[in-house]
Amino acid sequence: MWSGNPNGSLVVEATDLRPGRALDVGAGEGGDVIWLAQQGWQVTASDVSSRALDTILDEANRRGLAVTCQLADANAREPFARNAFDLVTAAYASIPRTPDLRGVHNVLDAVAPGGTLVVLSHDLEAMRRTEHQQRPFDPEAYLHIDDFAAVLDAAQGWTIEVNDKRPRPAGSASAARHADDRVLRARRAG
Repeated sequence: MWSGNPNGSLVVEATDLRPGRALDVGAGEGGDVIWLAQQGWQVTASDVSSRALDTILDEANRRGLAVTCQLADANAREPFARNAFDLVTAAYASIPRTPDLRGVHNVLDAVAPGGTLVVLSHDLEAMRRTEHQQRPFDPEAYLHIDDFAAVLDAAQGWTIEVNDKRPRPAGSASAARHADDRVLRARRAG
């Protein structure tokens, strides 16, 4: 369902960045894409769903915004242009975990030198508690912020600027079920 709202944590992390080229991995409904484009970013929306991308493109066109849509799987071989984006964001992206963490590496490889990575996800502690045992998917089958943080810690030329847990932004559709989010922001050396 189209809310049209950007993720509040992305707004906090990206507001002071100078607009350039941005990639939204797992763009979903496109609220973040539309907001970034309104801030002057040249945005590429990436998703595995052509339906999601069609919705984003329709809304961008309705608002007179230039947005590029790219049908891509983050675990594919080189799904994104390398070293091409000043901002790469992935908000609640459901990227299946592979043994080599290919999705993490593909996302990081898309960030240009001097660029910023912002990854947002649900805090999984609540999902691991007993009351959430009957869940429609296994969160352990998907990449976590900790996967990104571990790869960043081991990589040369990256600085993790933020890695914390925050209350869900006001107005979030799933705020009643997930009280907290994880936020990771890292900068690649120029």
